[in-house]
Amino acid sequence: MIREEEYKKLLHKNTLLQEELENLQTRMHNLQSIMLSNISHDIRTPMNAIVGFANLLTDERLDRKELNGFIDQINVNSSDLLQIIDNMIDASLLQCGDLELFEKECSLNALVDNLFKYYKGVPVIKQKNLSLVVSKGEDNDCLLLADHKRLKQVLNNLIGNAVKFTDNGYIEFGYNRGMNNRVVFYVKDSGIGLSNYAEEDLFKPFWSRIYKENGNYNKGAGLGLAVSKSLIELMGGKMWLKSIPGEGTCFYFNLPQKRVSSIKKRLHQIGTVTKRNIASLF
Repeated sequence: MIREEEYKKLLHKNTLLQEELENLQTRMHNLQSIMLSNISHDIRTPMNAIVGFANLLTDERLDRKELNGFIDQINVNSSDLLQIIDNMIDASLLQCGDLELFEKECSLNALVDNLFKYYKGVPVIKQKNLSLVVSKGEDNDCLLLADHKRLKQVLNNLIGNAVKFTDNGYIEFGYNRGMNNRVVFYVKDSGIGLSNYAEEDLFKPFWSRIYKENGNYNKGAGLGLAVSKSLIELMGGKMWLKSIPGEGTCFYFNLPQKRVSSIKKRLHQIGTVTKRNIASLF
C-alpha cells in the first residue's frame, strides 16, 4: 500500500517535470525565433543603407555636398553594423565564459575627450541638433586600471542608445569619484524615457521593446545593454539606471579604482625601453 502511494507520488512528480520541460522547450524555441528575427533585422537595416547609399554614389550629377552626405551615411551604418557583430560575438563569449579582460592603466579624461570629439562629428547628432556635454570628475587626470577596449565599448553602447532615443535636447556623459574607492560613470539624455515595463526587461539578452510616443517601438536584437552589463560585472562593477517617461534616462555604472603599482609601472617602462633598444639593433 505504501509502495503504491509512493509510486503515485513519483508518477505525479514525473508528470509535473515533463510539463515543465515542455514549457521550457517552448520558451527556448520562442526566444530563439525572436533572437533570429531581431538580429536579422538589426543586420539588414545598416546593410541596406550601406548598399543603397553606395549605389547612389555612382550618380555623376551629385554635387560635393550630396556626395559627402552619402559617404557620412555609409560610415555611420558601417560603424553600426560592426557594433552589432561585436555585441553578437561578445554575447557568445560571455555566455561560454571565454571572454578575457586585458587591463592596463587608462586615462579617463582622454577617454571621455575622445568620445566627445567622435560623437560631435556624428551626422545624426547634427541632424537632431542635440547638445553634447562631457563632464570630468577631476581637473587632474584620473587613472584607472581597466580593460580600455571594453570600457570604451560600454560607453559607446550607452551613448549610442541615448542618441537613438533622443530626438531633441541633450546627451551628457562623464565620470566622478564615488564612495568606497569607486569611479562612477554615467550617460544621461533628455529622450523618451523608459516605462516600468521596459526597465524590468532592459538588461535581458535579445529583448528590445522601447516604445516611442506614437506607439511604435524600435526593434533591435537587444544585445548592447545585456553585453554592457555583463562586461561591467566582469570588471567588478555594477550597472543601474534612473528614468522618467517623457523626460529622459540616465545609465550609471561603477568600477573599482584599481591602480598600477609603482613597481609594476616601472617594470613596464623598463620592458618598453628594452624592446625599443632591441628593435633599434635591426
